[in-house]
Amino acid sequence: MEEIYERKEFSPILLFDSECPLCERFANSIARMESTEHIKLEPLSNSNLYQDFPILNYEQCKKEVHLLLSKDEVLKGAKVIEYLITLNPKVKKISWLIQSNAGQKALDIFYKSSNLYRESLLNRCPKCKNN
Repeated sequence: MEEIYERKEFSPILLFDSECPLCERFANSIARMESTEHIKLEPLSNSNLYQDFPILNYEQCKKEVHLLLSKDEVLKGAKVIEYLITLNPKVKKISWLIQSNAGQKALDIFYKSSNLYRESLLNRCPKCKNN
């Protein structure tokens, strides 16, 4: 009798700042996309994540978006945006543009400006300042 082993696939985990309205909207948008339904969304305040995945560091996760692809592989910052963009079937046809030097620079600028905006929101929020 042949034994069948069930292979347990790792679902990517996107960490987001649930205290940030911008991050919350971003996470909700990701959750609604069909091409990202395999990605789990976790607030960066979930302390179990850092115990389960020692590759993650809370202080680093607070500074920039992190996407855990496996127990040993994590994407950070603009690389997360690139990964998410290329999941869209319509974008796959032009993914070579994103992977070019100009495309990489554009993604980096987009991510940096979004992250600066997030930080400014957190600095102006009285609730966030007290945490």
